[in-house]
Amino acid sequence: MDSTNHVNSNKITINDVADALGVSKTTVSRAISGKGRIGNETRTRVLNYISEHNYSPNVIAKGLATSRTYNIGFVIPGDYRIIDIPFFQKCLFSISETASELDYDVIVSTINGNDISHLERLITNHKVDGIILARTVENDPSIRYLLENHVPFVTLGTTDEEGVVQIDNDHFNACVELTSLLLLKGITNLGLIGGSKNHVVNHKRYDGYIKAHEKLDRTVNYENIYLDVNNMAGIDRAVDDLLEHGVHCIICMDDSICHHVLNKLSRDHMLVPQDVKIASFYDSALMEINSISNTAITSIKFDIQEMGSTACQTLINLSEGREVKPIQLLG
Repeated sequence: MDSTNHVNSNKITINDVADALGVSKTTVSRAISGKGRIGNETRTRVLNYISEHNYSPNVIAKGLATSRTYNIGFVIPGDYRIIDIPFFQKCLFSISETASELDYDVIVSTINGNDISHLERLITNHKVDGIILARTVENDPSIRYLLENHVPFVTLGTTDEEGVVQIDNDHFNACVELTSLLLLKGITNLGLIGGSKNHVVNHKRYDGYIKAHEKLDRTVNYENIYLDVNNMAGIDRAVDDLLEHGVHCIICMDDSICHHVLNKLSRDHMLVPQDVKIASFYDSALMEINSISNTAITSIKFDIQEMGSTACQTLINLSEGREVKPIQLLG
């Protein structure tokens, strides 16, 4: 029986192509990938057969032919707070959607502080073709590991490490703009509450706050700046201190802090914006909840889904050897 007659073209495999042409699977793989030593005549025979039978290699076959997994890793911090989940969910949805369009799948893993064993396992077991790091921190062990092992990766967030492809929102300029707006409105007595100084994004937001004062030749009241405030008790103390100092507006570095500040003010029967104004360097679903209750908040809104999609497309281009922009700051 002619071997070409019994092959179901909808389910044709590398095996079928090899059997039909009397060549090895390795030869077929080399013809598909364009890599490895193979004669021009043989390559032409294989490619012509594939074309005639509408062969479309599945992901596993492509992986065997190119030593690729067609998986990318999305690595999130294991110490995330419940309030961080919407950000990671939106990123993951966008990354997965973009990856699927490009015939890739996404594996999610975590990093717990300096313990990067889950990340190391993904790499040593050849589970992924590249990594998206969902957060950057100072002296990041994940970044060092990926650089040392020449693994394609991109970060959601900026870093001072050289040679890292970075996708981030333009936190610095956005925070300059928001702080400048408040100062130009005559709100001179500002307070700032921020989270961990270990997170690079908080450095960018803080620098933007300071830069706005410098641009407008305004004095920064450093007594009204509270950083490394990482729990509700700390936020409560910072709010009490700032109200004692007579601040006109409390700026929160992120939505989590803003959420707790609003709850604190509500418990103290303080009205926003009548008694004190509130601003946030990051908007989210939490801010939408507060807007429903008619709480007026000045905040910065970023497109998280654009960030995830851009990171995914950039990583895939990087892992496939295409040139990419080293730093992309989204508006």
